[in-house]
Amino acid sequence: MKTLSCLGLAALALGGSLGLAACAGAKPAPVEEPDVSNSATSLVNATSVVSACPDSKRMNTRAGANAINHLVEPCAAVPGGRAHFSATLLPGGKIELASPEGNPADGVVPTCVLHSGLRHKVQLRSPCTFDVQLEERKVSGATPR
Repeated sequence: MKTLSCLGLAALALGGSLGLAACAGAKPAPVEEPDVSNSATSLVNATSVVSACPDSKRMNTRAGANAINHLVEPCAAVPGGRAHFSATLLPGGKIELASPEGNPADGVVPTCVLHSGLRHKVQLRSPCTFDVQLEERKVSGATPR
């Protein structure tokens, strides 16, 4: 009941010092923490290989790798456990996604890669295509207390 009267005073004082002084003695309700000692955790491993890039000798390879890493970074889980697709860095900053070999029946592009906005900052004169594979592994989260 002390918490309810404290909220009433805080509302009455409109956030003034009276409300803060009256609430200082109120104890918040204890928050129960969920038991995560036996929960499962997912790890997503991303592998990318340059499959076609005429600018590869002039391209900043670190910037290219960072662009692909930024693309797959939001992926905390992969539907079905695996995904395989191609990501083409286009001149001007766009990223184009497709099936790995151009066959529409092959390849899976998880929606998590769309969170990056499909943009990059690599300076290119011609498109560079990366073969990207994602694999999700379940890891037991059991930790001793």
